[in-house]
Amino acid sequence: DEDENLFAAENKMLVESLIATLPKREQLIMRLRFYEGMTQSQIAERLGISQMHVSRLLARSLGQLRARLEHDTGRG
Repeated sequence: DEDENLFAAENKMLVESLIATLPKREQLIMRLRFYEGMTQSQIAERLGISQMHVSRLLARSLGQLRARLEHDTGRG
């Protein structure tokens, strides 16, 4: 149980450090979507942009995070 908690804490720190490498607007979008559970439509309304733009920004940001993670772990 302690090992699982440690693993989860390490993963959370890793994700947060990766998110911190994104531009501020993309950081905000990621936090609203995955930490606060807002929908893309809700995020779009809050930021004054289209839902499609939110979708594109999320896809791009997730791709960047995935690429950094793969590079950092030597899998890319």
